[in-house]
Amino acid sequence: MEFADGVVKAAWDRQGGRCAKCGRWLIWGQRGRESMTGAWQPHHKDPAAGSNRDAVANCVIFCSGMADCHYKIGHGGIGWSHYASLDDSSLLFLHAGEVRAEKPVAAAPEGRGSLIEAFLGISQGRITKGRKGASSKRRAEKSHKQSAGRAATGKR
Repeated sequence: MEFADGVVKAAWDRQGGRCAKCGRWLIWGQRGRESMTGAWQPHHKDPAAGSNRDAVANCVIFCSGMADCHYKIGHGGIGWSHYASLDDSSLLFLHAGEVRAEKPVAAAPEGRGSLIEAFLGISQGRITKGRKGASSKRRAEKSHKQSAGRAATGKR
């Protein structure tokens, strides 16, 4: 029996649009296709789950293109009628789409700062407008010395 579209969409979101086993990026429009880039199939983790057979917790999405995890992992590479037992610990990308924020990102003060500073807390320093930095000061000092040198020698 097929999964309802809402169940498949929830499983897709949980996995972040990736194959649960190999992590390949999948294409929503390639559902049910074979041997195409981004092709994938929804699969029952436990086909004998009783009333929870078609629940989101029992739905896993495997690629069916290049790596063909649907056949190799879901059916054990034996035959389409065979269902391999699946353990969540072997499905590395089963929860790839779930957001797990360790700490909230603080907003940069007064709308200033870089993304690196906001997300990683690494200060990037402040950028000043115009050419008044240290290199501008060095150029001004060099120009002043050259002018003074020309004045001393009488050259223009």
